[in-house]
Amino acid sequence: MSDEGELIRTDPVAMGVWKRLTSLFATWRMLLAGFTRRSLSQMANDQLTPLTRAVHWKVGLGLLGGLDDAQVEFLKTYAALNAHRVERVFRTTTLLLVSVPVAAVFGISEIEPDFWLRIGFERIDTLIGILGVWMVFSLMMMGAAWRARDLADLLEFEHARREMIARRRGKV
Repeated sequence: MSDEGELIRTDPVAMGVWKRLTSLFATWRMLLAGFTRRSLSQMANDQLTPLTRAVHWKVGLGLLGGLDDAQVEFLKTYAALNAHRVERVFRTTTLLLVSVPVAAVFGISEIEPDFWLRIGFERIDTLIGILGVWMVFSLMMMGAAWRARDLADLLEFEHARREMIARRRGKV
């Protein structure tokens, strides 16, 4: 436990690797992923083989290679918790971005039908602009959830790889 007013302490080496991993799995890098050979394999039933060839996975596995098994286990749990939280934020935000505006539109239309015309919604470009902003924000949130899950998958993979090696050596 931490003393009152202090941060919860974790392994500084593992958290340093975590910071470097999160920069490798940054959401903005997904924009570039659509223009790679790996993107052509998205329809295949084997999604891991292309990932194990990807630069960010190779570098990530290299970073994890300097950690012991307990540190990798900790980061695996940490990444899974992070991925679940990012997914919940994405779902909640997207639900709010859809349900609240739709309810507001219908509610205001029932109370005062001419309201939308007065504020400029007779012009389709205004509506397209607002919907575009909502769509971009939702896509960014979805990308963050995707990358958080990717990072958790990398750590799950490294954990499984280490377990396999340990069993071969008779440690487990």
